[in-house]
Amino acid sequence: MTRTAATLLMGAGFMLAFAPSACTPNEDAGECDSNRPCSTRGEVCDTLEKLCVEADVDVDATADPPATGNFGPLALPFFRGKVCIANKAKPGDVIPVSISPCIHPCITNMGFHKKHTWRCVGTTCEGLNFGWIDAQGTACPADVFGRFDPSMCTYDLTIDASQGPFNPSGMSIGGIVTTEVPFISNEDSARVDGGADNDELWAMVNAYPADDERIFEINLNDSNPSAPANCSDDPSLCDCFDIGF
Repeated sequence: MTRTAATLLMGAGFMLAFAPSACTPNEDAGECDSNRPCSTRGEVCDTLEKLCVEADVDVDATADPPATGNFGPLALPFFRGKVCIANKAKPGDVIPVSISPCIHPCITNMGFHKKHTWRCVGTTCEGLNFGWIDAQGTACPADVFGRFDPSMCTYDLTIDASQGPFNPSGMSIGGIVTTEVPFISNEDSARVDGGADNDELWAMVNAYPADDERIFEINLNDSNPSAPANCSDDPSLCDCFDIGF
């Protein structure tokens, strides 16, 4: 049979009409979904729009006002106060960190706790420092967990903590590393106090936006002096910062 131009055109049209659906462009995957969480701190996934949006979190208080003025004991995290850190040290040094929490005078400190962790990806290292007290409240105001007048702050204690040494796989890291004294809630602090593992610690911190004033750079270089044992004996050996005011 002789195929004419018309016959060939009809055949091509038939093939196009029944082309496999795989050639149809895929639906936009979006930024995230229920199986692909957002990677930026302080963001959550709007699964309907498949977009990462800012999480609705309160960083102006560690908990809602107490139902009555009396509470506790509970794990009250560091929210505001003073942090001191040795920002220059040698690779392999333990870095001293001191945490002095601003505590409302209605709170009795029943004991304090500290915890630190760190992680490295290649030679990029970051750490977390947590400090909290066992707080007993008596006749406390509604803003006891929030931004009450700084003139009311009492500084009953300084927690001598540390960070590092940053030595993944036994190799001491040099260069710039960081540690953070993060914002967390009372509920988060109870989880830290209860023994939350490292994955849980990083996940709870990353649920809140990064706050630059809570993140401290540490220069690790062989030409630096060795880190002091702590920041309490001689504060001039450390840099100190007011946090959260």
